[in-house]
Amino acid sequence: MRLKENSFLWGYVLLVLFDLACGFEATSSLRVISKPLLLLSLLFYFLNKAKSNRNRTFYLMTGALFCSLLGDVFLLFEDRSSIFFPLGLAAFLIAHLLFALTFTKKWNRKASKKIWWIILLLFSYGGFLFYILKDNLGALQIPVILYILGILTMVITAYRRKENVPKSSFNLVFIGALFFVLSDSVLAVNKFLFTIPLSHIIIMGTYATAQYLITMGVLKQGDFGN
Repeated sequence: MRLKENSFLWGYVLLVLFDLACGFEATSSLRVISKPLLLLSLLFYFLNKAKSNRNRTFYLMTGALFCSLLGDVFLLFEDRSSIFFPLGLAAFLIAHLLFALTFTKKWNRKASKKIWWIILLLFSYGGFLFYILKDNLGALQIPVILYILGILTMVITAYRRKENVPKSSFNLVFIGALFFVLSDSVLAVNKFLFTIPLSHIIIMGTYATAQYLITMGVLKQGDFGN
């Protein structure tokens, strides 16, 4: 299993580098291929590794990865029509809620009291991010609020797995969730506030890392027999 996992990691890294290269204007037309390949590879890898036990976790994670794939595809066409960004936002919101439901399967009711500090920090950050963006959001203010709440819920449920799953699984999922927040924060600032040089490298680099870590972390949590 370790050899297969390492082989997939190197293949995934190559796909990420391919997508980053396609993010430049001269090769941007290739992103219709490069970007979906990231989530397709993760989705098929997860389906293959988890197929021995098609439980609730299996279907929730499959749904979360598939909605992420839909979100990626919608955002590819956001420059062609104003409808595609809200569709992408909705797809990723559903993905975050499905991730959260996946994580609640390993909810630790005896988790450390530090959870309240985590919640306070996360919602303070979410409130600050919305505050600096709100004047430029227009009709997207409510959708963005819902999205922020959704992704913060995902991070909180990722943390509540602590001490109820193997340490490696907890670390992978929680760090992955934080990378997701970082990626979406940079995307939002770049889209609504000011242009960040080479933003696609930061956004896709952190996003691809987030999806990989979450997927691997769930596979290691003990639900599957391979």
